[in-house]
Amino acid sequence: MRTLLTGILLALSLLGCSDKSSVGEVELLAPRPFGYVIGDEIQHRIRVETRNGVKLQAGSLPRQGALNRWLNLNDIKVEESKTGGGFRYTIDLTYQVFYAPNEVKMLTIPGFNLVLGQGDKTAEQAVPAWPFTLSPLRGLAIRLDESGEYKRSDAMPPALRTDGPVLGMIVAGLIALASGGGLAYLYGYLPGLPRRSIFKRAGGKLARLSGQELEQGLTVFHEALNALNRQPLFKHKLAGFYRQHPQYRQLGDQLEWFFNCSNRYFFAGEAESGVEALGRLRKLCATCREIERGSK
Repeated sequence: MRTLLTGILLALSLLGCSDKSSVGEVELLAPRPFGYVIGDEIQHRIRVETRNGVKLQAGSLPRQGALNRWLNLNDIKVEESKTGGGFRYTIDLTYQVFYAPNEVKMLTIPGFNLVLGQGDKTAEQAVPAWPFTLSPLRGLAIRLDESGEYKRSDAMPPALRTDGPVLGMIVAGLIALASGGGLAYLYGYLPGLPRRSIFKRAGGKLARLSGQELEQGLTVFHEALNALNRQPLFKHKLAGFYRQHPQYRQLGDQLEWFFNCSNRYFFAGEAESGVEALGRLRKLCATCREIERGSK
């Protein structure tokens, strides 16, 4: 609860003039006025602003200690700071109640007057009393049960929600499934989708060949192209191959070299250096692998 007390007009006798620039402000900040039991502490904060050099008289504050038979003022702190031509005060009060009611009871923290002064002139501003309710620790003893005394059982704690972990497991499963599907797509394990492991397998075979096995190397790369094209691919059919697989058009010169090298080897009996040709073929296969994976 926030109680705002405004409109404190310091008496004209306080400043000896009719100027309203000396008007101050008092603000009481208090917590909820219910739900307390014996021994609870209650915090109050009072904010005071003054102008024209008007100061709070510390002697007007309540004294720490017992205020009545059931209420103590355990602590009081005052902070003062200058603001404009006046002062700003923050007063923190810590009350403690020692009343043991048999039923919910309305009690009141007493009010007091703040004295504001300038020189030998003073004026008072009331801080209002603050009502609140205090509850008993347990019901009346006159209500009996089998054990001889009635006691209210503690409220059962609310059940923890279990939908959070279940939802988390579902989301994690979906993420794992999507990740596995993405990897299967990248590596060509999903049927009916573009195959993405043809040149990977061909590159592995080429890596195991020596410079004297150019024939096997040419055959391996032919098989890879045929698998990608889904039918035998010849040099004169490269235009149609590029229409179906436009990403390989960038390798036009290298594929032309491959088919020329293959034709010379298999049909003309001519061959380039096996080591050099096989090395160039491995580079071509590695480039095709990058295109196959979508990284080029």
